[in-house]
Amino acid sequence: MKIELFATVKTHKNRILYWLRLFTVGLLSFYLLFSAAFAWTWAERMVQPAQHAVCCATPESFGAAYENVTLTTVDGIKLSGWYIPSQNSAAVILLHGYGGDRTSTLVHAEMLSRHGFGVLLYDQRASGESQGESLSWGWRDIADVEAALAFLRKRPEVTSPQFGVLGCSTGAEIAIGAGAQFDEIGAVIADGAYYADIRDTWPPYAEFKDWLGWPVYPLFLTFMEWRSGASAPMSLTEAVAQIAPRPLLLIAAGENGYEQWRAERYYRAALQPKEYWVVEGADHCGGPAAQPEAYETHIVSFFNQLKAEINQP
Repeated sequence: MKIELFATVKTHKNRILYWLRLFTVGLLSFYLLFSAAFAWTWAERMVQPAQHAVCCATPESFGAAYENVTLTTVDGIKLSGWYIPSQNSAAVILLHGYGGDRTSTLVHAEMLSRHGFGVLLYDQRASGESQGESLSWGWRDIADVEAALAFLRKRPEVTSPQFGVLGCSTGAEIAIGAGAQFDEIGAVIADGAYYADIRDTWPPYAEFKDWLGWPVYPLFLTFMEWRSGASAPMSLTEAVAQIAPRPLLLIAAGENGYEQWRAERYYRAALQPKEYWVVEGADHCGGPAAQPEAYETHIVSFFNQLKAEINQP
C-alpha cells in the first residue's frame, strides 16, 4: 500500500514538473519571439527617411548673420545647412538627434556664435531637407562629417587648424565616431550618447527592468544593420579611446540615470584629456534649457582650446 501511494505521489510530481517545464519553455519561446518581432518592427520604422521642410526658426532669430549652404558627401548626397561665419578664427560643427533637423541645434549655435565661433549646422542624410534614401542609426553620418570639414577648410576666416564638433543624442554618437575617424576634429562634445552598435550593449543596465528588455536592443541593432546596409565603424567604447590626445567632454542629463551610466562607461574607456559633466535638473539633451548659463560657459570654455591652438608657435 505504501509503495503504491509513493508511486502515485511520484507520478503526480513528475506531471507537475513536466507541465512546469513545458510552461517555462513556452513562455521563454514567446518572449524571444515577441522580442524579435518588436525589434524588427522597430528597425523597419527607424530606417525610414525623415525628410521634411525645415521651419520656422533660423540663426536670424537671434540676430546672427548666416549663409544657406549645401554640403556634398563622398557618395554625392546633398546635405542642406546653415553657416554662421567665424569672428574668432575657430569653428564648430553641430549634429542633431535622430530623425531631426538643424533647428534643434540652434540653441547651441546661439551660444557659440555669441562668443565669435563659426558654426556649421546641417540636416543629416535622409533628414530635414537633405537627400538620402534611409536612416542608418547615424552610421553613415559619421563619414558625412567629412563634407562639413571640407566646407570649413575653404573658409578664409577660419584659421584654426582643427575644428570642434558638438552632438546630442545620436548626434553625440556621430560626434564621437567622427572624432575617432578625423584628425582635423580638435575637440569633441558628446551630450547624451547611448549606443553605437551591438558591441556597446553589454553589460546591460543594472536594473531588473532593463535586464528583461536587454535582448530587444541587440536584436534591433542587428536588424538595423540588415535593413540599412550599414554598420558602425567601431563601438563608442573603442571610439572614445581613439580621440586622445584631443579633448573629449561627455555630458549626461541629471534626470536620466541610464544616460549617466552609459556616459560613465565611455568616460572610463576614454583617455586624457577628458571630462564628464552631469547637468543637474536636465532631461535627455535638455542641458541648455535646465542650466543655460552654466551650459554656455561650459561649452564655450571647452571650445576655447581651439582658439588657443591658433596662437601656438
